[in-house]
Amino acid sequence: MDAQLALFRSQHRPITAHLGGITWSYLVAGHGPQTLLLLPGAPGIAEMAFAYITAFAPQYRVIAPSYPAEVGSLDLLLAGLDDLIAREISGSFHLIGASYSGMVAQYLVPRHAERIASLQIGDTGVPRPERARAMELATNLVARSSQTVFSAFLSTVLRFVLKGQSPAHRFWQRYFKGVVANLRVDEFANRVRVMIDMDRQGQRLHSSPGWQGPTLLLETAADPLFSPTERASLRQRFPHAETHTFHSRGHITALTRAPEYIAVMSAFLQRLN
Repeated sequence: MDAQLALFRSQHRPITAHLGGITWSYLVAGHGPQTLLLLPGAPGIAEMAFAYITAFAPQYRVIAPSYPAEVGSLDLLLAGLDDLIAREISGSFHLIGASYSGMVAQYLVPRHAERIASLQIGDTGVPRPERARAMELATNLVARSSQTVFSAFLSTVLRFVLKGQSPAHRFWQRYFKGVVANLRVDEFANRVRVMIDMDRQGQRLHSSPGWQGPTLLLETAADPLFSPTERASLRQRFPHAETHTFHSRGHITALTRAPEYIAVMSAFLQRLN
């Protein structure tokens, strides 16, 4: 996987553009007739999807944005994504988001429902106002921390989230060690502020027409971050959706079992043709 990432980096250079009033970077790969908009997980790093971009680029045009450090509200994030879609996508597109961006995708769908050909969201849940209160308290503490204390705290959290001994787990443990070393306190706080907005503004989803297009929900049976109750609520939000459950533990199935994840996603897309 280290060699695959190095090759990917050598072949794909980020594009920078002013979107929603902020400078964004994003990757574009492939020249297929259909477009996939592939949103990043909580770290907001496009290249983390290198296995997915590599797999889908032969058949699709893939656009994968990184989330700017300066984005600290849901409205600002959605405005940037709106501008990215206007800049790079003509016609319909397939929307894909997992974990953090599984929530982002739910807010993006009503804004572009007439252009979205399909929706795939994985390992995510639904807005929870009570979680927003807890995260706000935690974010206020973190925002006042020194960089050293913050890095130590995040390293401890990631040891729990990334726990495992497979080659894929070890690769991502090394990768995130580098992410933690470069992540600033203010950037992390902004990322969490967007999540707080998503939890608090759930009424926006209830007030918009329900999405009825082709939908695939991917979930992990023993996900420590999104409970069975929360995943059930997500299925109720999309009652027409196909659901695929990976019977494993942890929250990073999309990273540690990427080939299986990609196979399920590809089969879903092929059934739409």
